[in-house]
Amino acid sequence: MAHASDHTLRFIKRMLRTCALATSALLLAALPVTVLAADPPTTSWGAPDLQGTWDFRSITPFERPKELADKEFLTAEEAEAWEKRTLDARAAQRNRDPVQGQGDVDVGYNAFWLDRGEKMTGTMRTSLVVDPPNGRIPALTDLAKRRSDERYARWGGVPSGPEDRNPLERCIVGFNSGPPMNPGAYNNFAEIFQTPTYVAILNEMINDHRIIPLDGRDHVPENMRFWKGDSRGRWEGNTLVVTTKNFTKHTNFRGSGPNMVLTERFTRTSEETLLYEYTIDDPESFEAPWSVAVEMKNSSDPLLEYACHEGNRAMTLMLSGARAREQKGQSADDWLASWYGGAKAAKAAKEAVESEAAASPDDGN
Repeated sequence: MAHASDHTLRFIKRMLRTCALATSALLLAALPVTVLAADPPTTSWGAPDLQGTWDFRSITPFERPKELADKEFLTAEEAEAWEKRTLDARAAQRNRDPVQGQGDVDVGYNAFWLDRGEKMTGTMRTSLVVDPPNGRIPALTDLAKRRSDERYARWGGVPSGPEDRNPLERCIVGFNSGPPMNPGAYNNFAEIFQTPTYVAILNEMINDHRIIPLDGRDHVPENMRFWKGDSRGRWEGNTLVVTTKNFTKHTNFRGSGPNMVLTERFTRTSEETLLYEYTIDDPESFEAPWSVAVEMKNSSDPLLEYACHEGNRAMTLMLSGARAREQKGQSADDWLASWYGGAKAAKAAKEAVESEAAASPDDGN
């Protein structure tokens, strides 16, 4: 009965959260060795069966915490202790601040709406990043840092139009829907569908989807760019390998640029688990390629509607507020959400952009 009650509560919370939101992004050898299922499920046409709804919630840190240093894996006891500390810290935060937001309307979620999971990923690693060996993303290049400053300076200023707000606020992309997919604050579910010649992935976040050909066709020409890139899939044994390229100049995954090549690997490791691995290869943006692995779990939960636009007055209110400020002769750098660093980060980014422009006045960029 307890299991049924937990399932029902989780469904209700996810449904309520989605309704509330309706109103208001190559080193395969470096990836971990995949443990294949002894007898992996197959489709009626004999391909590995990846179909189903997959839950990728996890409290495993994306990058390895500094206090864990060179510790790559946890024991079962250590993982249980980490989970308890994490959940205790969440409870303490709720007790200190029931709203648990960063202001009245800035990221004003309370803990009820969050669905970040309660367990570490089944890989037992201390971070989702598995390469480099230190479990941390390689440093950004100067070009990537400049792009980041330009974004933050634009998002932090008074918007002239929707294009000056970030893609999340515009409901164009989801922070965890990918590609690549990563655990986030909520909507950490994806459903996979298969035919002999295609694989389709539907994400609960923004109900975003990809349809991936498996027939060996070439990628589209370089001048055709997409928010989610252009994906092509192939089978390597029991693993589906998906290569995605041709991202737009606006696409940004932790500092990536338009020429990122993303390689994802999906391997059914048991009836209940799917190992999801990916590698980011983007020498224009990162000093080295890097890789991530997370174990997804089969779920009976349905994917819920994420009605990001319907009834959402946020963009209209932001732009009308911007026009009202202009009429009063006001200008500010406080439009950047606190999860990006707020006004302080916006001001620093603006100063960096202005400083570079002054140092390179003839630079066409």
